Amino acid sequence: MKTIGIIFTFLIVSYLFFFNKKTENQVEKIIDVEKIVEVKKLNKEVFTKILKFSGFSEASRIVTIKSQVEGKVSSKFFQKGLFYKAGTQLVLIDPEDKIAKVKEMEALLNQRKKEYEVAEKLYKKGFRSEVKLSESRTNFENALALYEKSQVELNNTKILIPFDSSIEESYIELGDYVKKGDNIAKIVDLDPIFITLNTTEKEIQNLSLNQKAKVMISNKEYEGVINYISKTSDQLTRNFKIQVKIKNKENKIISGLSSEVQISLPNEEAYFIASSLVSLDNQGKIGIKAVKDNKVFFLAVEILSDVGNGFWVNSSQKVNFDDYNIITQGHEYVISGEEVKIKYND
Repeated sequence: MKTIGIIFTFLIVSYLFFFNKKTENQVEKIIDVEKIVEVKKLNKEVFTKILKFSGFSEASRIVTIKSQVEGKVSSKFFQKGLFYKAGTQLVLIDPEDKIAKVKEMEALLNQRKKEYEVAEKLYKKGFRSEVKLSESRTNFENALALYEKSQVELNNTKILIPFDSSIEESYIELGDYVKKGDNIAKIVDLDPIFITLNTTEKEIQNLSLNQKAKVMISNKEYEGVINYISKTSDQLTRNFKIQVKIKNKENKIISGLSSEVQISLPNEEAYFIASSLVSLDNQGKIGIKAVKDNKVFFLAVEILSDVGNGFWVNSSQKVNFDDYNIITQGHEYVISGEEVKIKYND
């Protein structure tokens, strides 16, 4: 019985010894397995950063024409919504009383002119004092001013359009009586037309006057240039106002349309990486994982542009990416500082 107990104990010890040995070999095998990642070299390429903005079209000039004289509207030569060339007559204010005023002032002017000429002759002969001559000259100059003013009022009975534009609103009808300062019509100039947009403090540093821009309006592309950059920001948004000018000779672009503006910046060198390769480190920094001398590194990047299927980046820590192999497969399973084997991705 004692012999059987000794044999049983020996079997148990032998089993435990071989089981522990087997487990240790398995652990050693697991430890000996090295991770393999696929890598490739990144090459710098020429990259053009494009700034994109949303804006809206805006007329270059909106003016309300007002009457400069008082009187009845005797003729109306325009229709709302139509386009007219500069100098076209829009309205005629009844000029009858203005014509009479001109004739009256013309007669007064002739009288004062003769009085001044007589006074001048008498002064030269010594029969008239210098004071009287001065009074005659003053009367003549006043009469001349009244005559010129009456002519201006007569001319102002014809209301002309000051520049090529469309009639947006009409405020009078035939037979209306208008006073000086009353509204006649609102006109809109659409050539050129402006695209108004807002930009941030960082973006405005890359913009300058006469810089070219592409504008998309209703699926049509137009070429324009920056013609205005505000010098102060909006107090609430801290954004700056920008205007892009577009030629619009046929007035096809109207005011108030939604627009997309693209402005290309000067070419620079950068690296293009797929979106799937971007990851975050423990501090929340954006970067990519790379290998150098079979050791994993996390390289922080500055994203220059998101083009949908990837990013244009540069190093944010002035690290030369050319010294590293970028991990394209397996970056999810390795950490910075880990030793790995590499396999080049063709």
